[in-house]
Amino acid sequence: MHKFLAVMSGLAACMFATGAFAARLPHIDGVAFKRADDGTYRATIAGTDFGPRPDDIPCRACAPQQMEIANQIQPNDIKIVNVTGWSDTEITVTGINAIPHEALTVAVWSARAANAAAWGGLVSPGRPYPHITGIATRGSGRSLTVTITGRDFGPAPEGLVGRMTDSTYLMLTDYNAAVPNSGTGANGGGYPWQAGFCTKKYCNSVTVGYVSWTPGRIVVSGFGPEYGRDWISNPGDAFCVNVWPSTSKTGGGGAGGNVKCIRLPRE
Repeated sequence: MHKFLAVMSGLAACMFATGAFAARLPHIDGVAFKRADDGTYRATIAGTDFGPRPDDIPCRACAPQQMEIANQIQPNDIKIVNVTGWSDTEITVTGINAIPHEALTVAVWSARAANAAAWGGLVSPGRPYPHITGIATRGSGRSLTVTITGRDFGPAPEGLVGRMTDSTYLMLTDYNAAVPNSGTGANGGGYPWQAGFCTKKYCNSVTVGYVSWTPGRIVVSGFGPEYGRDWISNPGDAFCVNVWPSTSKTGGGGAGGNVKCIRLPRE
């Protein structure tokens, strides 16, 4: 009997080490917005593996650690909302102050998986906003290459291609799952940081390499020397891309952008 227990204990340890018992990563299938009578929006976030309801939810006029809805007109502008329901497959939120066609990101942290899920898109579809149809990645870490396909990105901004720099037209957001006890996401991984974006009001610290830019395809490759410490991209991280058209009257970084999120491939 003792031999059996020892064998089973060793097998369990091996399965944990190889990830066989690892918690499933959260995933957002989609977010449905509906305008309320008071002009705010309600959102139903559908997906899988959000985990059990946190102790501090439901909540009113809150910005809980376990989820956030962020305004992409002003990066890092977290919406104060009412979280009215939470299950493993659905989260409901009311009281979202937003405008039609505003680009938002929605992030959900799973304490069980110590990782985040992210979704990005417009509150309601509209033109002539850029449309991101796909995000493909190659490599990882400092050498990550990202190819963004879609339409209405505009021609290459002057002086951008061929440089390791930032701009007002592109922002990459990585939810770093390797940062423990970051104070975000119920003390688990999923710390968000940005690269490639800079305006007069907001500027992140990490530059990216701009390889090419056409109205339907953007390629960036590699992060600048600022990359490191908490600003690290890992296989399996939630990852979002914001694009503002180079023809934007606001010069990028304002209204008129769009955002799409994926999960980086796990090695």
